[in-house]
Amino acid sequence: MIRWFKKYFIPNEENDHRPYVLRAQSMVRILSVVLFLEIIFLVQILFVFPKTNYFASILPSVVVDLTNKERSDNKEAALTTNKLLVEAATMKAEDMVKRGYFSHESPDGNAPWEWIKKTGYQFAYAGENLAINFFDSKDVVDAWMNSTSHRANMLDAHYTEIGIGTARGMYKGREALFVVQFFATPSTTVNGEKTVSIPVLRGETSALSNSPSVAGVAVSNSPTVETPRYSSIFQKIFSTPRGMNTYLFLILLTVIALGFVLNLFVKIKIQHPPVIVNGAMMLMVIGALLVVNQYLTLLPTRVF
Repeated sequence: MIRWFKKYFIPNEENDHRPYVLRAQSMVRILSVVLFLEIIFLVQILFVFPKTNYFASILPSVVVDLTNKERSDNKEAALTTNKLLVEAATMKAEDMVKRGYFSHESPDGNAPWEWIKKTGYQFAYAGENLAINFFDSKDVVDAWMNSTSHRANMLDAHYTEIGIGTARGMYKGREALFVVQFFATPSTTVNGEKTVSIPVLRGETSALSNSPSVAGVAVSNSPTVETPRYSSIFQKIFSTPRGMNTYLFLILLTVIALGFVLNLFVKIKIQHPPVIVNGAMMLMVIGALLVVNQYLTLLPTRVF
């Protein structure tokens, strides 16, 4: 193993002070791998993603996992998936597709909580986050976490349950995936009276309900589903295409950078310009593709 490492990464007399990892043959192989990964990525986001519902079917479980990871990292309890919240989020997403809007309120002025109440879910606290045009599950969660109001929703200690709904359709002349994230806590009863919080309606931030239509109604037994801590590897790979592409590119970038740095400084007085050029060019190619891929996936995205 040590001999192999010296052969490929450390300039010495056995490899003529030209590490194998930076030689033309190795660069051609690495470039082939890079181009293959890039083609797979572009096919995913430009052809597979817009023309199939596959991603939508696995996106919710990954988003729930990533949300719970953020909550865990911030010392908050994990949320469990509630079937009624999933149903409400899906109805809201499908309504946005059908009526061509992207907003917390529907065109006729209905608040997000109307979708939750339609399912029969009785709540004390509820909140909503929206996203559109994302290709990558992690990018959705990252975008919400990078927004102060959405982050407050994601980490709100009042919430105990979650439901993610998605729908695909046309929005402003292009194919789009709508993502709806509902948070809630079921209402409870104290001495026969339902506890309902004072409403706080601030767009995407947490919202509470004291609507007369639910006041005084006994707490419902809302069906919950235990949320797995992690989605399967298969789900993560195909619902986070940019994340996986970036991860693989960074591995290659690290390998080349290691060989490049060792080549420059282990035998600093013995240098072969073609080898240095090979390494520098490959580093620039992979770096450029990372920037382009981020631009392609994040340019049209929105959260609300």
